[in-house]
Formats: sequence, structure tokens, C-alpha cells
Amino acid sequence: MHHALLIPDVRAHIFASIKEDRQLGRCTFAMLARTCSALSEASLDILWSELDSLRPLSSCIYAANTVSSSDELTIEANDDTRPDFSVFDKYAHRVRKLDLSGQQRFLRRNGGYPSLTEDLGALLYYTLNSPLLPNLRHLAWAPGMGLNLLRHLLGPHLLSLKIPSHRWSSASTLFALTKIPALCPKIKSLTLQVHSWDGHIDSELTQSSRCISRVIGSWPKLEELDCNPMTFEGVSHLSGMESLRILRLQVNAASVIELPPDSLSFPSLHTFQFQTDTLDTAITLMKAMKSFPKSLKIDVFAGRSRRGTCSPEIVGVLLGLVSRDASYHELRHFSLNLPFLLGDNPENVSEILRPLFVCRELRTLSLRMSSPFTLGDDDLEMMADAWPLLEELELIDLRPRVATHTPPPLPPPPPPPPPPPQPLNPQLALPPITTTGLGQPNQAPQPQVVTVTIPHHMPMPLPLVHAGPPNLLYPPAFTIPPPVFPVFPPPDLFFPVRSRTAELTFHGLISLLKLCPNLYYFDLALDATKLDDLQGDRPGGGVCNRLVKYARLIDSPIGDPEVVARILFDILPELDPLAGPNALLPVPPQHLPAHNMTPQRWNLVRQRMMDFRHNARHGTPQPVSEI
Repeated sequence: MHHALLIPDVRAHIFASIKEDRQLGRCTFAMLARTCSALSEASLDILWSELDSLRPLSSCIYAANTVSSSDELTIEANDDTRPDFSVFDKYAHRVRKLDLSGQQRFLRRNGGYPSLTEDLGALLYYTLNSPLLPNLRHLAWAPGMGLNLLRHLLGPHLLSLKIPSHRWSSASTLFALTKIPALCPKIKSLTLQVHSWDGHIDSELTQSSRCISRVIGSWPKLEELDCNPMTFEGVSHLSGMESLRILRLQVNAASVIELPPDSLSFPSLHTFQFQTDTLDTAITLMKAMKSFPKSLKIDVFAGRSRRGTCSPEIVGVLLGLVSRDASYHELRHFSLNLPFLLGDNPENVSEILRPLFVCRELRTLSLRMSSPFTLGDDDLEMMADAWPLLEELELIDLRPRVATHTPPPLPPPPPPPPPPPQPLNPQLALPPITTTGLGQPNQAPQPQVVTVTIPHHMPMPLPLVHAGPPNLLYPPAFTIPPPVFPVFPPPDLFFPVRSRTAELTFHGLISLLKLCPNLYYFDLALDATKLDDLQGDRPGGGVCNRLVKYARLIDSPIGDPEVVARILFDILPELDPLAGPNALLPVPPQHLPAHNMTPQRWNLVRQRMMDFRHNARHGTPQPVSEI
């Protein structure tokens, strides 16, 4: 063993490098724990620091307190034998984070079907020290599990508790909640989502929700809260928490309708995020806010049947409330999600956002709409001039995209064989037998058709056209049916789902980079086919931003790849087409057809930018013919 391994900084650097490998990192730590005495304890600390199930801990009880038998696989040890906790004690104190919210994922991955109550029951079978995990810092509870079982996992060192989905029980819920503050007084982050069994909020649940707010308010050190208050009294009670810095709420009309204007103070709030059902509810909540934090995010999740009053003018009222007293509260981060609200007529996004032009300190802006919108170069320049400190800009059209992919033409058929020699005494040929109208068996053979089932979408027939190399499959032109709101496409969907209304050109992008020198990320629909006056040596006119390393471009229309690559390399020399949103789309599963949905011309841009970067680093001059 090298003595350098005993230096904490060297060991921390080695472990950080191992952690970066998500596939082999845990295996590496396991091997170090078995083979290296100097790194064994530190490796075990990392291996056991984060768990996503109680099964590893309950296995320590099973392994130490059962014995093998020749007739049965395992039998209970002799009752006179004192239980062995040595294996459990060796690992339990190392656990810092326990996430039980994805219990089912753990079971599927490990091929077993034990329940959480079985594993917890094994830990409670004997009289163990309480709490079971003395150094636990972060706990995420399993959805739907009773709160009384939490008692054995809560400890004085717990800093965050997450109860993502709890079904209300009038007796047990209040009993358990009122005991939590005394068991873990140091909690700084709390997630508590309480729902009724049948979705109906009765008077008893409404009355009890007020008690929930009082319980939450009893934590003097609580800094982060995620909850769903059901009454305006519950919201009002939360507003008096002086330690609260981050607040995430799920509200509806019933929980804010009686809030008086300027009644919510939140003296130390820095970040406020809330989800609501209609724009009217969001406006009511904004009117009740006495002041606004530096970061604000609004998600309006309303289906077509629950739109309420929705129009660009109503959005303007909401943004007007957000921007009031802009010089006082200095809004820096703003996000607005408006799905299925403003209809089908395109709206100018610059006009929608005009009330925010007075927020000169804005750093981050994200607008996501499922309505079509327009934005020209002059509009973008006006927005950039209003927000010179902008660092991130997202203007996203959430409508499902109609993706088309035309397969290459089939190869020409081979020439017909020469006719056979005629006999010496030819006879009149009979007319060919046809079955027109009976299925047309004489027509050209059709490609094979298979049906591919894609999650969240209707089954889609895909003909498999054999062209070029053997077994190469080309997906045909197809249309993605719009999903039923609010179902969003899964992240691993193998074709683009974004609709892009591209009116901006490189001229507008260059103006944005010039007026917002701190910009490091953008997501805009860019028309890269309009390349007028941009084909010289310095197409950016001296504008160069080295902060932008990620930007979404692959689903924008594109012209000459060579010219586009030179423009991007001139204005965004550090843009990495291999990372982030510019990365190639993931390979589809084996049971789905192969694809090449990333536009081929953007692949050429990617390759040319890599060449330019390589040549710039090695000082290789570009051929004159390529300029």
C-alpha cells in the first residue's frame, strides 16, 4: 500500500473519480472494500451511504439469525440463541440517505417482490436500538405507506423528510404528524403531500389540514417546504414562517379564493414555485402576495375542460402583478408554463412578455406554451435590450411535433429477362389471367408491415423497406397523435416531440449574444436556412460568446451545413454539439425499429465544428477552398 493513500485529500480525489463512473463505480468500491485495508472502511461508507430499499439492511438480520438445514433452505435459529446484531450494526450507522419512494423500481431491478413492511418487520422483530439508522440525514418515504411506521426511522440528525403521497386517515395521520417535530427537530426540508382516499375533500379533511399547517410551522429551522394546503387558512399560516426560503405549493381555487390582497408576507422567501388549475387562481394568489421573491415559477395545469378565462390579456394581467414593484424585489428567475390555454392563433411572445420588460435584473426566463407563438429578430433584440443580464433563455412550444422521415427511393427493378425463342410453329398467345377487383394478386409485392407499440401513443404501422444493406430498416413518414393532456411523452421517446415555429435567424441570435454577454444557455427555434450576409470570414461581426456550451439546435431547419458550422464556430466557439440537448437522440430499444431522426445536416455541422475545433487547437490552417 502506498503511503499517499493515507492522505485525506488524495483519497477524496480518488473516490471522486470513481464516483463519476455510474456503471462500474459501485463495483469498484466493493472490490476496494474487500481487497484494500487502507480504503476498506471509506469504501464501505460510500457503498452504504445511499440506499433505495430496506432489503440490504433486513438481509443483515436474515443472514445472521437463520441457519441452514439439510431438509429446508432456512429455519429459525434456536429460541435460546441470543440474536446477532453484529452484521447489522456494522452497516446501519453508515446510512446517510434512504429513498423508499422508488421501492417498486428496486424490486423490478432485483427480480424480487418483497414488501416494505416485510423488510421493516425484519428490523423490528428483535429489540434494536431506536432509531434504526442513527446517522440518517435524508429520508424519502414510500408512497401510500402509513406514517406510523416512520417512527422507527426518524432520528435527531434528520435534515430532510419527503412524504410524496399520503392517503389521509383522520385518526392516524394527525397522530403521526404531531409526533414528527419532536423526533427530528433539525429538519430543514419537508415534502408532505396529503390526499383523500376517494379524491373528495370533506369537511373533516379540511379542518384537519389546518392542523397540518400548524404542525409544519412548529419546525423553527424549516427552510424548504413542498405541500398542498387545502384551505386559505393553511396558506396564511405558512406565510408567517420566518425561516422559510424555498416554497413549493399545489393550490386550487378553494385554497386561495378567500385570501385577502397583500395578506401573505413570507419574510425570508427566496424561491416560490406553485402549481394551479386556472389562470384566475394564479392571479388571486399573486394579488395576495405582499412581495415577491427573487425566483418565481408558475405552472398552470388546466385541461381543455378547465381552462376558465384564458387569453393573452389575462396572461398580461398575471405578468403585470409579477412585475409590480420590480425595482424593489428585483425578480431574477422567472418560469411560466401555460399548456393548452391561449388557443390556436399564433401570438407574438414579445408582446406577451412585455410587462416583464421593467424587470431589469432578470437572469433566467423560461416560457413554455402549448399554443403557437411567433418571434422575429427585432422582437428578440428588444427582449435582449430589456434584460441585459440574461443568462438563460427558453421559449418552448410544447405542442406535439409532426415528425416526418421519407425513406430513400427503392432501387430500380432489374431489366426483364430476354424473351424465350419462338417455336417454329407459333400459336396465338392466350390473354393473361387477371383477378382485378379480387385482391389484385398481380400487383407489385408490398413491404412487410409490423405494428410498433410506443408508450403513451397509439400503435403505429411501420413498413419495413429493405433498401441498401441487408436488414436496414427505414421508418416511413408518420404523424404523432397528440397526447391527451396532461400526459407528456416519455423522455426516452425515439423521435422528436417538439414543434418549432422558426422565425428567428442568425442575425437575431447574434444580437442576443451581443446585448446579453452573460448568456450561457438558450433554447430557441432558429431558422438556419436564411444565411444572407453571413458567409464571410467573420460572420458574427466580432460577436463571440465563450460561455454557451449547450443549446438546442438539432430540430431547427438548416441550410448549408458548412456555412452554418462556420457561423456557429465564430459566434459560439465553445458550443459542444456532443453534450446536453445537442447530443444525438438515444438508440431505441431492440424491439423498436432503428432510426436516424437527428437531421443529417446537423450531423454534418457537428462534424465540421469538431474539425474546426481540432484545427484551432493544433494550429492547422484551413484550406482556402473551404473559406
